[in-house]
This record gives sequence, structure tokens and C-alpha cells, in this order.
Amino acid sequence: MSPVGSVQELESAVGKPVAAMMLKTIDHLDEHCRTILAFSSAGVLGYVDHDGVQRTRLVGGAAGFAVVTSPTRLAVDVPEDAAPGGASLLMLVPGWRETLRVNGTVGGDGFEVLEAYLHCGKAVIRSGLWEPVAPIAGTAEFDEPTVGVEAAAFLAAAPFAVISSRDGDGRADSSPRGDPAGDLRLLGPTTVAIADRPGNRRTDTLHNIVANPDVALLALVPGDGRTLELTGTATISTDPALREQLAERGKAPKAVVVVEVSRSRLARSDGIAAAALWDLGRHGDTAALPRPSAVWTDHVKRNTTGGVGARVLRAVANERVMRAGVDLDYRQNLY
Repeated sequence: MSPVGSVQELESAVGKPVAAMMLKTIDHLDEHCRTILAFSSAGVLGYVDHDGVQRTRLVGGAAGFAVVTSPTRLAVDVPEDAAPGGASLLMLVPGWRETLRVNGTVGGDGFEVLEAYLHCGKAVIRSGLWEPVAPIAGTAEFDEPTVGVEAAAFLAAAPFAVISSRDGDGRADSSPRGDPAGDLRLLGPTTVAIADRPGNRRTDTLHNIVANPDVALLALVPGDGRTLELTGTATISTDPALREQLAERGKAPKAVVVVEVSRSRLARSDGIAAAALWDLGRHGDTAALPRPSAVWTDHVKRNTTGGVGARVLRAVANERVMRAGVDLDYRQNLY
């Protein structure tokens, strides 16, 4: 199972990032981002700790817990073990299928925003993340160097995860992964495979892994107040047999992220408790949120990337066309 070793090999297997998708990124928090953040009660934070280890943790509170203090700054509780440097947030709005990705840095004065963009809802749709569930009274907690019995059981039940990574320059990113429970596949005592399903066609995580293998994966089980964090190193595999193992609806992924776990941590999450994440009665009215197609259209128009191609795409961006394309994509390209 030879891993993908270069950007050329990667893009030969999964394709190059789509230019139109890259234009959906802006360098500040506009009114759409501020509205989404006002509804968000949880976020998954990717950061590097003081030992230089990539980490991922769920943070949360009442809706609007991450406070916008300026167009490029967020006030959010950062773990005490976070070192200054690249960090990433995947903001969750309970009941909403899209997620807001905010990348930047953390330091003594909070979270500085370098880029923000709305992530497509495919991972949430595939996972059924916000479907009604009964509370799960899981009590086991541990911190160990292998994926033990309890961690394996949690992983097998988890339909949703977030993988945090950073590139060779330390720029951070946290990306959602969603599938039917059981698709976060344990290949061995310390090896986990994650299918790379269709998403926003940016392939940030895959490009990061080629440059820097350090990753942290945070798995969630709806109804359970715990999170499972797996830290280690990752490679990208295009092995046909492994891809076929992870096929869904007759479609095998183009690539698989294989994580060699150096530590697993199963623990109760203060963030889940503070956000009442699985309490549907406390979820907000998502009808008050902006249409994703409107967000993407406006962000394309506000993107400042130079070049003729970018200018043309900004000029032709149309919310009605965007909405029709997104609806079709969600129906036909989940896998």
C-alpha cells in the first residue's frame, strides 16, 4: 500500500483544487459569517500544543459563544495547552447541514482570522448528524497510545469526525468527515482509515498531509457527551482494495486517509455539555440563517484573488444559478 508522496501524484488521483471553489474564501468575517457565528453553539478547534503535537478539541457554549470582536478577530476560549501559531475552527450550527470554516492563528489576544468560508453540507447529510437520537450514557474515559476496545467501539458508532491538519508553513485547517457509522474503519490496533468523499473540491487536508503528516481526528457520536481524539500521522492511499473496502452506494472513494495513531483520548466534553449539542429542544431556528447559495455567491464576489479568470467568475456569479447547482450536487454527488 504505497502512500501518495507528492502533490503531482495526489492531483493525478483526486484532481486539482477547483478554482471556482477557492474563490468562495474571504479574508474577514462578513455579515453572513457573523450571522452564522451568532447561531453557532459549538466549534471544533484545531491547534498545536506546547509539545508541538497537532490537537483537535470541541469548544462550545450558548449560541454566539464565539464573539466577533472585529472583522478579523474572534473571542473564543482557547485550550490552555495551545501554543501560539496556526489554528482552525469548524463552526457547527445544530440542525444546519453547512459548516463555517475559519482559519487563522491563536495567541495571547484570541483568534485572528485569515480566511473564512462556508463548507458544503455533504458530510453532515451523509452522517445524519442532527437526526433525533436518544441520550447515550457512555462513561468510559482514557488516554492511551493505542485504539483500545472502548475507543474502537466509539469509533465504530461515530458517523461524523473532524480532521485537523496544517501545511508546510504551519497554516491550519479543520475539515468535516461524515459517513454512515462504521466507515471510520479500524485497520489495526493503531491504524484508522477514513474515506475521502466528495466535498467542496478544495482537497486542503490531502494537500496538507503531503506536506506535513501530523493530524488530529475528533470523532462524535450523536447523543454521547464524549469525544474521541486520535492524534498521529497520516498518509494518503489510492490502493484499489482499500478504496473498495470503503465503498458506499457502489462508489469507492478516490483516496483514503490512513492515520497511524500515537495517542487516543476518550473523554467527556465540556463543550458538548455547554452547547447542549444533542438537545433538539435547544437548537435554534435555522430558517433565519442566510441561504448557503447566497453566502457562496457573495463570497465569490468579495474574494480579492487577481487574474482574468477570477474577475470573470466574480462577474458571472449568480445566486439563483448557484442554488440550483448546489441542490443538484447534493442530490447526485454525495458519494
